[in-house]
Amino acid sequence: MGKSLEYSTIEELSKLLSSLEISTKELALHLLDRSEKLDPDLNVWVTMNPNLEIETYSQGNTSQLAGIPMGIKDIYCTRDMKTTCCSPIYEKYEPGYDAQTVKMLRDAKAVIMGKTVTTQFACGDPPPTKNPWNLSRTPGGSSSGSAVGVASGMFPAALGSQTAGSVLRPASYNGVVGFKPTYGLVSRQGVFPVALSLDTMGWFTRSVKDAAILLRYLSGYDAEDKDSVKVDTKSYISNTEPISRPPYIGIVEDFYYENSDRSTMKTFALLLAKLSKAGAIIETANTQLDFDSILKSHRVIMNCEAANTHKDNYEIRPDDFAPRVKEIIENGLNTPAHTYIQSKHFQQNYTRQVSKLSKKYDALIMPTSLSAAPTTETTGEPIFQAPWTMAGVPAISLPYELDDDGMPLGVQIISNHFNELNLLSTSMWIESVVNFTHKPPLI
Repeated sequence: MGKSLEYSTIEELSKLLSSLEISTKELALHLLDRSEKLDPDLNVWVTMNPNLEIETYSQGNTSQLAGIPMGIKDIYCTRDMKTTCCSPIYEKYEPGYDAQTVKMLRDAKAVIMGKTVTTQFACGDPPPTKNPWNLSRTPGGSSSGSAVGVASGMFPAALGSQTAGSVLRPASYNGVVGFKPTYGLVSRQGVFPVALSLDTMGWFTRSVKDAAILLRYLSGYDAEDKDSVKVDTKSYISNTEPISRPPYIGIVEDFYYENSDRSTMKTFALLLAKLSKAGAIIETANTQLDFDSILKSHRVIMNCEAANTHKDNYEIRPDDFAPRVKEIIENGLNTPAHTYIQSKHFQQNYTRQVSKLSKKYDALIMPTSLSAAPTTETTGEPIFQAPWTMAGVPAISLPYELDDDGMPLGVQIISNHFNELNLLSTSMWIESVVNFTHKPPLI
């Protein structure tokens, strides 16, 4: 069978399933067994699908996701499992319906294994989930369980979400691929919000190709999501292949170089040399972006909109909010309306700047995070990912090297709005040059 099932990609597993080399039930039970062995140490799961062992699975379906086990971040509503947001306020909440993305996965005959740990309300308080590369390091947040589950071989893919850096940063810290599409391309219906003008759905996989496969099934207009965008999704349905020529890449040095640690800068320089040797045309992008103002405006928008999300529960159950969530709500409640409006105007102008900048290149690249995963009292800083969430552009993080402590590092790659096809094609080319094959040593 070649590669072990637990580290096979969606593409590889789909071929095994369609050729009947393995049954959907055999695959699901194999990964269930792995989860039961690893989860006591890693704390990936909030709720497991109670029907995994008894469910009747279809075989030979034409969908590339048919039979593929998936983890779902526990802010996505599910008709047959609780959606707790990892909060005591929602610990018994059973929505009785599926979020639109979960429904689309079920329609494609994917297997929903269960609900993965999120930081409380998808904010910044440290989770119980552990990093499989080093249990003393954070897995990142807020999509902690989804990232760790893919990294540790519990499932080949999982849904997450990003309001600041909650997909790309955990992907970098855990040595997997993390992808967030253009804001508005994938429905948020049925997903508990943080800040509606920033919240973007995303996912974790083991390859760029797998990220593209999920995009094919999950993109599209949804009238139930007020910010869903009507675009021609035919390009997302086609098979994504590596770009046919070496890409034209712009490096975002401003802010990123001055804030990255020594090991990150050393390995990132080696990455650029490797890409250049493979034929990529690389230059420093003249960004002229005010990152301090970008991050300030992002914080204002996130705080104010999160305060609006939680204000009713906060009035009656303030002690049930974790410290970081409480801080966000308090800051939002104390922010004047005119400050929020100014930040929204800034976001609009900044988004146009990023669009103009990114049109010049096949991709812009920079380190995904300041460093490899820090220790567990934090989920890490989102300041390297939040600017691109703020602009609503598609972004992906690829693992490319280990740092001096043997922890994975990610490269962040972005493109223009609704230019996912080019972003994914360029990322596939970079992925092939990098050829990252490391696995967590603890498992």
